[in-house]
Amino acid sequence: MNGHTSPPLDVLATNGTELTTVPGTMKAMLGTSTPSGPQSKSIAGVYVEASCQAQSLYTAMKQGLLSGELGLALLEAQAATGGLVDPTQGHFLSVSEAVRQGLVGLELKERLLAAERAVTGYPDPYGGGRLALFQAIRKEVLERALGCSWLEAQLATGGLVDPIRGVRVAPELACQQGLLDQETWRGLAEGKPSSGARGFLNPNTGEWLSYRRLLGKCVRDPSTGLALLPLKTTFQTLSGAVSLAELLEVGVLDGETARGLQEGKLVASDVSRWASVKRYLQGVGGVAGVVLLPAGHKKSFFQAITEHLLPMGTALPLLEAQAATCTLVDPATGRRLMVDEAVRSGLLGPELHRQLLVAEQAVTGYDDPFSSGRVSLFQAMKKELVDRPLALRLLDAQLATGGPVCPARRLRLPLEAALRLGCLDEETWQCVSRATGFSDPSTRGSLGYGQLMARCVTDPETGLAFLPLSDGALGGEPQGPPFIDHSTRQALSEATATISVGKFQGRPASLWELLFSEPISTEQRAALAQQHQEGTISLEELAAVLRATLEQAAATARTTFAGLRGPVTPDELLKAGIIDQDVYEQLKRGQTTAQEVGRLDSVQRYLQGTGCIAGVLLTGSRERLSIYEARGKGLLRHGTALILLEAQVATGFILNPKENKTYSVEEALRAGLIGPDVFAKLLSAERAVTGYKDPYTGQQISLFQAMKKELIVRDHGIRLLEAQIATGGIIDPVHSHRVPVDVAYQRGYFDEEMNRVLADPSDDTKGFFDPNTHENLTYLQLLERCVLDPETGLRLLPLGRSQPELVDGTTRRAFQSLLLSVRYGRFWGQRVSAWELINSECFGEDQRRQVLRDYRQHRVSLAQVVQLLGRAVGRWVDITLPMLRGRVTAYQLWEAQIIDQELLDRVLEGAVSPEALLHMDGVQRALRGSGAVGGVLLQSSSQRLGLYQAMKQKLLGPGVVLALLEAQAATGAIVDHHSLETLSVDEAVRRRLVGPELYCRLRQAEDAVSGFRDPFSGEWVSLFQAMKKGLVPVDQAARLLDAQVATGGVIDPTGHLRLPMPVATQRGYLDQEMAMALSSSSKTFPTPDGRGHTSYAQLLDQCVRDEASGLYFLPLPENAAAVPTDEQVQSTLQAVPGAEDGTSLWELLSSCCFTDEQRKSLLEDFRAGKTTVQQLQEMVQKQVREAELLAQARVTVPGPRGEIPAVWLLDASIITQETLVALAQGTQSPAEVAEQPAVKACLWGTGCVAGMLLQPSGAKVSISQAMRDGLLPEGLGRRLLEAQVASGSLIDPLTNRRLSVEGAIKAGLVAGALHEQLQQAKRAVTWHNDPYSGGALSLWQAMEKGLVPQSEGLPLLQVQLATGGAVDPVHGVHLPEAAACRLGLLDEQVSRVLTSTAEDSKFFFDPSAQDKVTYHQLKERCVLDTDTGLWLLPLAQDRVLKVDEHTLVALRAMKVPVGTGRFKGLSVSLWDLLHSEYVDIHKRRELVVLCQSGRATALRHVAVAVTTLVETSERQPSQASFRGLRKLVSASDLFRSQLIDKETLDALNQGRRTVQEVTERSSIRWYLEGGNFIAGVLIQGTKEKMSIYQAMWKGVLRPGTALVLLEAQAATGFLIDPVRNQRLSVEEAVAAGVVGGEIQEKLLSAERAVTGYTDPYTGEQISLFQAMKKELIVRDHGIRLLEAQIATGGIIDPVHSHRVPVDVAYQRGYFDEEMNRVLADPSDDTKGFFDPNTHENLTYLQLLERCVLDPETGSQSAQGGSDVPGSRPAPKALRSGRWSQAGGGDCSPCSRQRRLPPGAGRLAPSRTSGGRP
Repeated sequence: MNGHTSPPLDVLATNGTELTTVPGTMKAMLGTSTPSGPQSKSIAGVYVEASCQAQSLYTAMKQGLLSGELGLALLEAQAATGGLVDPTQGHFLSVSEAVRQGLVGLELKERLLAAERAVTGYPDPYGGGRLALFQAIRKEVLERALGCSWLEAQLATGGLVDPIRGVRVAPELACQQGLLDQETWRGLAEGKPSSGARGFLNPNTGEWLSYRRLLGKCVRDPSTGLALLPLKTTFQTLSGAVSLAELLEVGVLDGETARGLQEGKLVASDVSRWASVKRYLQGVGGVAGVVLLPAGHKKSFFQAITEHLLPMGTALPLLEAQAATCTLVDPATGRRLMVDEAVRSGLLGPELHRQLLVAEQAVTGYDDPFSSGRVSLFQAMKKELVDRPLALRLLDAQLATGGPVCPARRLRLPLEAALRLGCLDEETWQCVSRATGFSDPSTRGSLGYGQLMARCVTDPETGLAFLPLSDGALGGEPQGPPFIDHSTRQALSEATATISVGKFQGRPASLWELLFSEPISTEQRAALAQQHQEGTISLEELAAVLRATLEQAAATARTTFAGLRGPVTPDELLKAGIIDQDVYEQLKRGQTTAQEVGRLDSVQRYLQGTGCIAGVLLTGSRERLSIYEARGKGLLRHGTALILLEAQVATGFILNPKENKTYSVEEALRAGLIGPDVFAKLLSAERAVTGYKDPYTGQQISLFQAMKKELIVRDHGIRLLEAQIATGGIIDPVHSHRVPVDVAYQRGYFDEEMNRVLADPSDDTKGFFDPNTHENLTYLQLLERCVLDPETGLRLLPLGRSQPELVDGTTRRAFQSLLLSVRYGRFWGQRVSAWELINSECFGEDQRRQVLRDYRQHRVSLAQVVQLLGRAVGRWVDITLPMLRGRVTAYQLWEAQIIDQELLDRVLEGAVSPEALLHMDGVQRALRGSGAVGGVLLQSSSQRLGLYQAMKQKLLGPGVVLALLEAQAATGAIVDHHSLETLSVDEAVRRRLVGPELYCRLRQAEDAVSGFRDPFSGEWVSLFQAMKKGLVPVDQAARLLDAQVATGGVIDPTGHLRLPMPVATQRGYLDQEMAMALSSSSKTFPTPDGRGHTSYAQLLDQCVRDEASGLYFLPLPENAAAVPTDEQVQSTLQAVPGAEDGTSLWELLSSCCFTDEQRKSLLEDFRAGKTTVQQLQEMVQKQVREAELLAQARVTVPGPRGEIPAVWLLDASIITQETLVALAQGTQSPAEVAEQPAVKACLWGTGCVAGMLLQPSGAKVSISQAMRDGLLPEGLGRRLLEAQVASGSLIDPLTNRRLSVEGAIKAGLVAGALHEQLQQAKRAVTWHNDPYSGGALSLWQAMEKGLVPQSEGLPLLQVQLATGGAVDPVHGVHLPEAAACRLGLLDEQVSRVLTSTAEDSKFFFDPSAQDKVTYHQLKERCVLDTDTGLWLLPLAQDRVLKVDEHTLVALRAMKVPVGTGRFKGLSVSLWDLLHSEYVDIHKRRELVVLCQSGRATALRHVAVAVTTLVETSERQPSQASFRGLRKLVSASDLFRSQLIDKETLDALNQGRRTVQEVTERSSIRWYLEGGNFIAGVLIQGTKEKMSIYQAMWKGVLRPGTALVLLEAQAATGFLIDPVRNQRLSVEEAVAAGVVGGEIQEKLLSAERAVTGYTDPYTGEQISLFQAMKKELIVRDHGIRLLEAQIATGGIIDPVHSHRVPVDVAYQRGYFDEEMNRVLADPSDDTKGFFDPNTHENLTYLQLLERCVLDPETGSQSAQGGSDVPGSRPAPKALRSGRWSQAGGGDCSPCSRQRRLPPGAGRLAPSRTSGGRP
């Protein structure tokens, strides 16, 4: 590029007619500079209005004028649309040139180069050429949201870029060329959320806009014609931002202030804090909730409703006022929320979502069908879009909290401006000033919002105003400081003072503002307010105290340091030896500041550390990724990532390496930096920083002290401690900083023994894994391999990203050679290869990979591929039909089972035209419906009226008409009975076909067609799904679904197509229960007279159908009785007495005991004659009595976590209405109620397994004691203890005491080593604080959010259900299933599964019966202890060998040489011989008793006896047996394992065949011995063979690679010496020197995949897969070993000591479908092996295929291809070598495939040989 301003341009045709000028750089290479000139249509820079200067985007970012996020997004859009623009020079540059010239910084280069590929093209991961942007998105080369933003930018600036031809392409042509599709184009053009584009934040208004709309906000530079984004001086408001000009216009700021801001004398952020300005920007705050005094319990209004502290009629208007003033707050934290956020966080129930969204539109603006824009609350009221009473109430709240909100300007207006700008008028203002739309809960009187605020008290902690309520009978001592009354607040708000420091410097501030400033503590704040209220301190004295406090705080801040979690004083740093006395004195004298001292390396090291591993750096793209993000992209294994994240947390914080921000664990979860799956583990690791709680003393202790007390696992603790030391020093959690080693010694945070452990890098400290070299390292060693990021200064672990092989050459060639004649679509009439088709837009990436994988693994043939391709091409044929919303393709009709395959083919081939298809009955019904009730027909005159018109003429009641109009809206459209047009709700209101007062209700019904926005997920959901989430009332949803089904089918909100019932059920738009209800003609609609109910289908049957239009008209007699008017109804009810004090029935109905909706419903039933006056009177009086009872019943019942409100127990169905009345009247005491059996069972549960009952002695022991005595396997004991925690508390069966985890450890009931595990169980059960929202979560809710793994949560939830019900997270009581499901604390289906006796639900084990059971079954086998009422599990005392520790050590130490049998030639411990198959249980007990004497002679006698048993057993006549992997295998076992048939078994038993003959069969030898092992390494140049261990020591293989291969050998049978051609067990290999002793433990662990693992719950021998399922081994490790077993012959059965077919593995629980899918996908976690030649991660099978056969021994040797740091390079000859393979025979891929056992190739059970049972 040369910087000239007029380079040559390419003028390229885009669609045959339109010409678009495109810079030359749009071609493949961006090699030369081209100025933008007029053709640069992107946002080129910014125009700063304050300085009247144009600046580049990067400069504006660096100066803080533009947020980094928006600046980067705009720069990426520039790069993605052709190049970066220098707005000052008008130059158009490539990214590289822009970096070179300094237009953008080096730190953005990689991000912008990635965006530039939208122009130059992306490499196709399937090989070949370059991909356009849309194609890259489809192939998942690029994140969808980011890519769609760039697509939208390209569309907004001239068309999509074709990187091959270097041209811009119009969207129509792009769709034809596969550069775009119609759906994405429409979505981007309409700005739909489904389009995927993220949007851009307008910095001047705070709105999210499309690129096109943001471009429309730009100004043009007159000299260059470039588009510049104006940057105004803005102020943040509650709903966005507002400019200085707008504030000046409405009179919030005066001219002098505006000039000060423009001249830079004032700063916008400071002015925003002025009370006179803040009032209009943020408001003055509303009523936050209620507070129970004197206890001080704060409640949100929704909480007050649920606890019956307020009637709904009182609380709902207050919630609406909060929504309409942006003061919907969490009373605990003071955080303001929008309605969606409040529902998501649990602050509101979903049933209030729609009502409060209507109120919230008072801030965001109401949709106006007349103008198609948005209008203010006042304007919506004038247009009758909002009920006048509601509007006046909301306006009253807005005026009382700052002023009426102008949605267009995003702020509140002064009264004069509101009147001038049409947001209010004089008449309405007068009405509002007299309004009394709210109710005082204390007096039940009506009053205005301002009056209500005057009755509030202020929380000294948050500054929020609360309505005071009396505790009543709830009582309770005051908790926390007293609340501040309104008069004190008013006085302090009016008084001002001047402060010389801090943010108040230079301006008068109110004393109220000063009182609630940060340096004033809550206690001091409350005390000062109380003193002023009592008159003991004057305003002047208060001002002096506040001034002194603030000035002192400012001075202290200069000498206070920021620690890891809190401030650190100079005194603490001096005590810790971090600063010396001189520096301390300088700080005290003010000669230096904490900021200056904190920058010293010697101080910073201990305050913030020296830096941990912050993330990973992809060496290819230089992209920075967080640890969790790298794991999500498959670049780090789960275990590796978790360990690195734990190290981050344990050294201070979780880090975001992209933004250089630090987070606590909870903050990281909310920010999306980590997922819920690691949350609990990271919370545990975070205690290494914040401190552990000592269960014995209750004190805060350090990581090392917790290890010493066995509160955490030693290995885990060592790893975290080593990470702390490697990053600056051991953390003192009490003082929140690191300390030098000598101080750590003094404080007990370290000792000499631990120092020796950490000083020896060959010890347990190598707890970290290098993903590049596969080595185990210390944290310090891994840190040394990191690189320093120059931009952030963070340490990043470089990671070579290996691209997974998506397709092999054979598959590619097969697809390329397969030519197809395409009959339709954009390839119509062409001969196209299958390769081109499968790489086209016709396939999504998941489908593409699946097809290629299936073909490669021979799951589909080429013929089947042809069929798949044909169907996929048909999907994209542009044959569409009109429907309710938009158009539908013929293929979508086929998917919805509306047309069949034959008809689809005829349509695609042109045999059936779209017009003919459209007129088919089934299609017509699905697209347009069969017609709804469109109006009424007056029978005598045959006059037709619309439904709304009939209501206005009093022929139909409002309730009937509303239901029928909602049915029209929910089935597609409102019908104009005159013109027969179908209209949207907006159009119907605009034409006055329906009145504007119904607009809101009908728009909500219309969502049944377009979808409901789910506040929980942000997605659009169907009507049924919205009902299930509580967003739509059940009766309304059932009514609308009834109408949809009766008129053609349930409507799919995504495709707007009517679906047959089975398809709707399959897609989740119905469930079986609802489908059955709708099929049975449920009566959901009112009858025309309003007195009964009928179904919509029955209503249609009553109608007269107009054949021309297809409309249905409801016949009505001409002289139908007129419906009473509102005035007549009111007059009637005013004359009816409602209460004894003379209150009329009308006045009762108008009281706060009823909401507007309830009131309307009762009046509608009365108006229609459905209820009489007397019936209405009884219903109203009953509801009033109930409301008064609930309000007065402030009684509590004692529960497990304190007092529980009785009304809550009523709501939870734990007590009855009669019991509540008895409690309220005092005829029953709370203690008596708590002792009622049914109530007690819920409060305390029905009891868990509390201990063990030993038989026959009858002794009681605790579960821990039974574990210590060896009566219970450790794993089962832990699970039973966890079950106790899950049911409420740990139990001492001897004393019948209930204890917390800490209490149980302190009392010695359980060991301290169990602390961490039991705490995790406790956290799983008591998720009091949802890290996302702060709300309380039940166990099931925590599982749903991913905070508790299902493997941990389901057993605990089963325990809860078996001991009384799901536990409420707040009160800790067991809830009945129906109540728990209704409250959202449990899922009904999950409950059914857990309470069943299915095998999958048996999480527990009965040690006596030796079988798996559910917890309920285990309880049924317990005995009730009559003394304590506890459940005790019977356990036989003689079930296990009772051996004291001394004898156990002696038995294990004594080695016995064995000369025969499976131990031949080995010295085996006496303990192992006693437990071998040669000694039965009775003989074993007898011999152990003999050992108990402890004499050496006794041990020798036992050894001789056992040896004799072995020899005797081996001398017995041998039945047919085969040599297995570790022991002999009987012929019967081979038969049971389906390895030989019955004929062969009989022949062996009868002697007609020998063992040798059968063994020589290749299929049998394969299962007994295995084959195809990677035995070693072969140097091809020298033909030198060496073992894998030898290759490691010679530097040929890296240690990590070698260890993984040796583990695979051990896990597949034996370690191999390829030189001597020997196969050895691990112990034999160590003894023979084939491997070294330093890896013996790791290989012994791997060898257990052959010999079996011990189930800690049952003591049984289990397989590798079963050990994985029980989480006894790390999943990634287990998958690696399992894949190696399958690749070398099959899964090993450790019980029977041979491999088994996959079918048998399924049957025996050694394998399942999920693991089959994992191992069948080579792109998944199965690539656990490393090819040192190519540096690829491969599966074991893939690595085997690269091996060669050693012709001498039939074993194989290999080559290591990369250099090992610190070792000599591999010989040159070796670098061209091949891996070597063991197993004999031909090792070509073909022959190997033939030799695989049945099913092993595909890892699927054979369906032809019986399959799985």
